[in-house]
Amino acid sequence: MKQHTLKRETSISGIGLHTGKEVTIRIKPAGANAGITFIRADRKGKPRIKAELDNVTSTVRGTNLGGIFTVEHLLSALYSTSVNNAEIEITGSEPPALDGSSLGFCRLIKKAGIAAQRADMRRINLTGPISVGEEGKCIIAVPSDRFIISFMLNYPSDFIGSQFYRFQFGPKDYLKDIAPARTYGFLSEVSGLKRSGLAKGASRENAVVIGVDRYLTKLRFKDELVRHKILDLIGDLSLLGADIKAHIICIRSGHDLNIKLAKKISREVD
Repeated sequence: MKQHTLKRETSISGIGLHTGKEVTIRIKPAGANAGITFIRADRKGKPRIKAELDNVTSTVRGTNLGGIFTVEHLLSALYSTSVNNAEIEITGSEPPALDGSSLGFCRLIKKAGIAAQRADMRRINLTGPISVGEEGKCIIAVPSDRFIISFMLNYPSDFIGSQFYRFQFGPKDYLKDIAPARTYGFLSEVSGLKRSGLAKGASRENAVVIGVDRYLTKLRFKDELVRHKILDLIGDLSLLGADIKAHIICIRSGHDLNIKLAKKISREVD
Protein backbone atom coordinates (compact mmCIF):
# COMPACT_ATOMS: atom_id res chain seq x y z
CA MET A 1 0.00 0.00 0.00
CA LYS A 2 1.41 3.37 -1.06
CA GLN A 3 1.20 6.65 0.81
CA HIS A 4 -1.21 9.32 -0.42
CA THR A 5 -1.77 13.05 -0.25
CA LEU A 6 -4.25 15.52 -1.74
CA LYS A 7 -4.01 16.59 -5.38
CA ARG A 8 -4.84 20.19 -4.50
CA GLU A 9 -5.52 22.46 -1.55
CA THR A 10 -9.04 22.60 -0.17
CA SER A 11 -10.75 24.49 2.65
CA ILE A 12 -13.90 24.62 4.75
CA SER A 13 -15.28 26.85 7.52
CA GLY A 14 -17.71 26.38 10.37
CA ILE A 15 -18.32 26.55 14.11
CA GLY A 16 -16.25 24.57 16.60
CA LEU A 17 -18.27 22.06 18.64
CA HIS A 18 -16.72 23.05 21.97
CA THR A 19 -15.34 26.54 21.33
CA GLY A 20 -18.42 27.80 19.49
CA LYS A 21 -16.12 30.00 17.38
CA GLU A 22 -15.95 30.36 13.61
CA VAL A 23 -12.89 28.61 12.21
CA THR A 24 -11.43 27.81 8.80
CA ILE A 25 -9.19 24.89 7.90
CA ARG A 26 -7.09 24.60 4.76
CA ILE A 27 -5.90 21.10 3.91
CA LYS A 28 -2.81 21.14 1.72
CA PRO A 29 -0.75 18.43 0.00
CA ALA A 30 2.44 17.27 1.73
CA GLY A 31 5.41 15.15 0.68
CA ALA A 32 5.89 11.45 1.35
CA ASN A 33 6.58 10.51 4.99
CA ALA A 34 5.53 13.98 6.16
CA GLY A 35 2.48 12.67 8.05
CA ILE A 36 -0.39 14.90 9.14
CA THR A 37 0.59 18.29 10.56
CA PHE A 38 -1.68 20.98 12.03
CA ILE A 39 -0.51 24.59 11.63
CA ARG A 40 -1.98 27.26 13.90
CA ALA A 41 -2.42 30.06 11.37
CA ASP A 42 -3.93 32.29 14.09
CA ARG A 43 -0.80 32.31 16.24
CA LYS A 44 2.49 34.15 15.94
CA GLY A 45 5.05 32.02 14.16
CA LYS A 46 2.36 29.59 13.01
CA PRO A 47 3.37 26.72 15.33
CA ARG A 48 3.22 23.24 13.86
CA ILE A 49 1.70 20.27 15.69
CA LYS A 50 2.25 16.78 14.33
CA ALA A 51 -0.67 14.35 14.54
CA GLU A 52 1.21 11.92 16.75
CA LEU A 53 0.38 10.10 19.96
CA ASP A 54 3.05 11.97 21.92
CA ASN A 55 1.23 15.23 21.18
CA VAL A 56 -2.11 14.18 22.69
CA THR A 57 -2.66 16.51 25.65
CA SER A 58 -6.22 15.60 26.71
CA THR A 59 -9.01 13.11 25.99
CA VAL A 60 -11.86 14.91 27.78
CA ARG A 61 -14.91 14.97 25.48
CA GLY A 62 -12.65 14.56 22.46
CA THR A 63 -9.02 14.14 21.49
CA ASN A 64 -6.93 17.25 22.10
CA LEU A 65 -3.75 17.47 20.04
CA GLY A 66 -1.33 20.07 21.34
CA GLY A 67 -4.14 22.49 22.20
CA ILE A 68 -6.34 21.72 19.19
CA PHE A 69 -9.65 20.20 20.31
CA THR A 70 -11.76 17.48 18.69
CA VAL A 71 -9.38 16.40 15.93
CA GLU A 72 -10.76 12.85 15.74
CA HIS A 73 -13.50 13.47 13.15
CA LEU A 74 -11.10 15.06 10.66
CA LEU A 75 -8.41 12.43 11.32
CA SER A 76 -10.97 9.66 10.84
CA ALA A 77 -11.92 11.13 7.45
CA LEU A 78 -8.26 11.39 6.40
CA TYR A 79 -7.60 7.76 7.36
CA SER A 80 -10.71 6.56 5.54
CA THR A 81 -9.63 8.31 2.33
CA SER A 82 -6.05 6.97 2.64
CA VAL A 83 -4.55 10.47 3.03
CA ASN A 84 -1.38 9.92 5.06
CA ASN A 85 0.42 13.19 4.32
CA ALA A 86 -1.16 16.64 4.61
CA GLU A 87 -0.74 20.06 6.18
CA ILE A 88 -3.82 21.46 7.89
CA GLU A 89 -3.81 25.19 8.47
CA ILE A 90 -6.35 26.10 11.14
CA THR A 91 -7.44 29.58 12.25
CA GLY A 92 -8.54 28.53 15.73
CA SER A 93 -8.24 25.84 18.38
CA GLU A 94 -10.79 23.37 16.96
CA PRO A 95 -11.79 22.15 13.47
CA PRO A 96 -15.35 23.01 12.41
CA ALA A 97 -17.96 20.59 13.70
CA LEU A 98 -19.92 20.66 10.42
CA ASP A 99 -22.87 18.31 11.08
CA GLY A 100 -21.10 16.42 13.89
CA SER A 101 -19.93 13.58 11.65
CA SER A 102 -16.96 13.09 9.31
CA LEU A 103 -19.05 13.01 6.13
CA GLY A 104 -18.38 16.64 5.21
CA PHE A 105 -14.62 16.17 5.59
CA CYS A 106 -14.71 13.01 3.45
CA ARG A 107 -16.57 14.80 0.66
CA LEU A 108 -14.17 17.75 0.85
CA ILE A 109 -11.12 15.49 0.55
CA LYS A 110 -12.59 13.46 -2.29
CA LYS A 111 -13.47 16.64 -4.20
CA ALA A 112 -9.86 17.85 -3.87
CA GLY A 113 -8.63 14.53 -5.22
CA ILE A 114 -6.19 11.99 -3.81
CA ALA A 115 -2.72 11.35 -5.25
CA ALA A 116 -0.60 8.24 -4.69
CA GLN A 117 3.04 8.73 -3.69
CA ARG A 118 6.07 6.51 -4.22
CA ALA A 119 6.72 5.70 -0.56
CA ASP A 120 5.17 2.63 1.02
CA MET A 121 2.75 2.98 3.90
CA ARG A 122 3.91 1.67 7.27
CA ARG A 123 1.79 -1.28 8.40
CA ILE A 124 1.03 -2.58 11.87
CA ASN A 125 0.63 -6.35 12.18
CA LEU A 126 0.11 -7.68 15.69
CA THR A 127 1.76 -10.88 16.89
CA GLY A 128 -0.53 -11.28 19.90
CA PRO A 129 -3.40 -9.62 21.77
CA ILE A 130 -2.94 -6.17 23.33
CA SER A 131 -5.50 -4.78 25.77
CA VAL A 132 -6.24 -1.91 28.15
CA GLY A 133 -9.19 -1.43 30.46
CA GLU A 134 -10.73 0.05 33.55
CA GLU A 135 -13.81 -0.70 35.59
CA GLY A 136 -16.64 -1.67 33.23
CA LYS A 137 -14.71 -0.71 30.09
CA CYS A 138 -12.08 -2.40 27.94
CA ILE A 139 -10.57 -2.46 24.48
CA ILE A 140 -8.61 -5.35 23.00
CA ALA A 141 -6.62 -5.59 19.76
CA VAL A 142 -6.04 -9.08 18.38
CA PRO A 143 -4.10 -10.15 15.26
CA SER A 144 -6.00 -10.08 11.98
CA ASP A 145 -5.21 -9.74 8.30
CA ARG A 146 -7.89 -7.02 8.11
CA PHE A 147 -8.93 -3.94 10.06
CA ILE A 148 -12.11 -4.88 11.94
CA ILE A 149 -13.88 -3.12 14.80
CA SER A 150 -16.47 -4.79 17.04
CA PHE A 151 -17.99 -2.27 19.43
CA MET A 152 -20.45 -2.77 22.29
CA LEU A 153 -22.02 0.38 23.72
CA ASN A 154 -24.36 0.40 26.71
CA TYR A 155 -26.30 3.07 28.56
CA PRO A 156 -28.72 2.49 31.49
CA SER A 157 -31.69 3.70 29.46
CA ASP A 158 -34.65 1.79 28.10
CA PHE A 159 -34.66 3.54 24.73
CA ILE A 160 -30.86 3.40 24.21
CA GLY A 161 -29.88 0.22 26.01
CA SER A 162 -27.13 -1.81 24.33
CA GLN A 163 -25.90 -1.16 20.80
CA PHE A 164 -23.47 -3.44 18.96
CA TYR A 165 -21.88 -2.93 15.57
CA ARG A 166 -19.18 -4.86 13.72
CA PHE A 167 -17.38 -2.94 11.02
CA GLN A 168 -14.84 -4.35 8.59
CA PHE A 169 -12.95 -1.36 7.30
CA GLY A 170 -13.26 -0.40 3.67
CA PRO A 171 -13.37 3.13 2.20
CA LYS A 172 -16.76 2.71 0.52
CA ASP A 173 -18.34 1.05 3.56
CA TYR A 174 -16.91 3.75 5.82
CA LEU A 175 -18.47 6.48 3.68
CA LYS A 176 -21.85 4.74 3.72
CA ASP A 177 -22.06 3.20 7.20
CA ILE A 178 -19.76 5.20 9.52
CA ALA A 179 -19.02 8.69 8.16
CA PRO A 180 -22.65 9.98 8.51
CA ALA A 181 -22.88 8.99 12.20
CA ARG A 182 -22.92 12.15 14.34
CA THR A 183 -21.51 12.94 17.74
CA TYR A 184 -24.06 12.89 20.54
CA GLY A 185 -24.75 14.29 23.97
CA PHE A 186 -27.29 14.21 26.76
CA LEU A 187 -29.42 17.31 27.29
CA SER A 188 -28.97 16.92 31.05
CA GLU A 189 -25.19 17.45 30.65
CA VAL A 190 -25.28 20.61 28.54
CA SER A 191 -25.31 23.17 31.38
CA GLY A 192 -22.42 21.47 33.18
CA LEU A 193 -20.37 21.18 29.99
CA LYS A 194 -20.85 24.86 29.15
CA ARG A 195 -19.81 25.86 32.67
CA SER A 196 -16.62 23.87 32.02
CA GLY A 197 -16.03 25.75 28.78
CA LEU A 198 -17.20 22.90 26.54
CA ALA A 199 -20.07 22.35 24.07
CA LYS A 200 -20.40 26.09 23.39
CA GLY A 201 -21.09 25.38 19.72
CA ALA A 202 -23.20 22.24 20.17
CA SER A 203 -26.72 22.22 18.73
CA ARG A 204 -29.23 19.91 17.08
CA GLU A 205 -27.57 20.84 13.78
CA ASN A 206 -24.25 19.23 14.73
CA ALA A 207 -25.11 16.58 17.32
CA VAL A 208 -27.64 13.95 18.27
CA VAL A 209 -29.33 15.36 21.38
CA ILE A 210 -30.61 12.80 23.89
CA GLY A 211 -33.43 13.66 26.30
CA VAL A 212 -34.75 11.87 29.37
CA ASP A 213 -36.87 9.33 27.51
CA ARG A 214 -36.28 9.90 23.81
CA TYR A 215 -33.95 11.24 21.15
CA LEU A 216 -34.55 14.92 20.46
CA THR A 217 -32.85 14.63 17.07
CA LYS A 218 -33.97 12.40 14.21
CA LEU A 219 -31.50 9.53 13.87
CA ARG A 220 -29.71 8.60 10.66
CA PHE A 221 -29.26 5.01 11.91
CA LYS A 222 -31.08 3.27 14.74
CA ASP A 223 -27.61 2.50 16.17
CA GLU A 224 -26.04 5.85 15.26
CA LEU A 225 -24.37 6.20 18.66
CA VAL A 226 -22.21 3.10 18.42
CA ARG A 227 -21.36 3.89 14.79
CA HIS A 228 -20.05 7.29 15.87
CA LYS A 229 -17.95 5.60 18.54
CA ILE A 230 -16.34 3.58 15.74
CA LEU A 231 -15.76 6.79 13.77
CA ASP A 232 -13.99 8.29 16.80
CA LEU A 233 -11.91 5.16 17.37
CA ILE A 234 -10.63 5.17 13.78
CA GLY A 235 -9.59 8.82 14.17
CA ASP A 236 -7.80 8.11 17.44
CA LEU A 237 -5.99 5.01 16.11
CA SER A 238 -4.91 6.94 13.00
CA LEU A 239 -2.40 8.69 15.30
CA LEU A 240 -0.36 5.48 15.01
CA GLY A 241 0.56 6.74 11.54
CA ALA A 242 0.17 3.32 9.98
CA ASP A 243 -2.13 1.00 8.08
CA ILE A 244 -3.76 -1.03 10.85
CA LYS A 245 -4.30 -4.77 10.56
CA ALA A 246 -6.07 -5.91 13.71
CA HIS A 247 -9.46 -6.80 15.11
CA ILE A 248 -10.31 -4.16 17.72
CA ILE A 249 -12.92 -5.34 20.26
CA CYS A 250 -14.41 -2.57 22.41
CA ILE A 251 -16.74 -2.57 25.38
CA ARG A 252 -17.82 0.98 26.28
CA SER A 253 -14.49 2.45 25.21
CA GLY A 254 -13.89 6.18 24.79
CA HIS A 255 -11.09 8.53 23.78
CA ASP A 256 -9.02 7.86 26.89
CA LEU A 257 -8.89 4.08 26.39
CA ASN A 258 -8.52 4.49 22.62
CA ILE A 259 -5.35 6.53 23.07
CA LYS A 260 -4.02 4.23 25.80
CA LEU A 261 -4.43 1.25 23.46
CA ALA A 262 -2.77 3.09 20.58
CA LYS A 263 0.20 3.98 22.79
CA LYS A 264 0.51 0.40 23.99
CA ILE A 265 0.37 -0.91 20.42
CA SER A 266 3.05 1.61 19.42
CA ARG A 267 5.35 0.53 22.26
CA GLU A 268 4.92 -3.21 21.71
CA VAL A 269 5.06 -3.17 17.91
CA ASP A 270 8.09 -0.85 17.78
